[in-house]
Amino acid sequence: MTEDVADSATLAFIYDREATAQTGSVNERIAKCRDYAAGMKWDVAGQWIDRGDAALTDRRPLWRGMVAAMEAQGQGRSLVCLVADWGRISHIGAASARLRQLVSEAGGVCVTVDGENDSGKGAGRGRLGSPPPPYGRASDDASKLLRRRGQVVAPGVTLVPHES
Repeated sequence: MTEDVADSATLAFIYDREATAQTGSVNERIAKCRDYAAGMKWDVAGQWIDRGDAALTDRRPLWRGMVAAMEAQGQGRSLVCLVADWGRISHIGAASARLRQLVSEAGGVCVTVDGENDSGKGAGRGRLGSPPPPYGRASDDASKLLRRRGQVVAPGVTLVPHES
């Protein structure tokens, strides 16, 4: 782990995904992430878990909510999206790159509990060079709308009013 990511000014956003109804594995992974954050002396902003079908595509509502929370809460702090392993983001390279790019654009870096990271320093996947293919205008508009209408009520919690 690099020194620039390992300090108390770091705010960790824990993420996982689970396509099945089983919760044991995801709870274990979240616990590992919380233990790792505590060992690094990072503050934990919260945890986001995409479930069911949302966990299988790269259009993950809770990932996007986590990124919006990063953008809202990150002033003056190092931001980390903490996952148990790279597969928790995606097993598909292009999807993983798109999702990690969103974190990068919010000023954050993705880190695993094994110390791998996207910062381009030390062990890890390396910094994303060129941006991955965009989601498209509809997705960008939805993200902007979420950020505009969301209200941060606590670290890691952004309320978005439900529209009929």
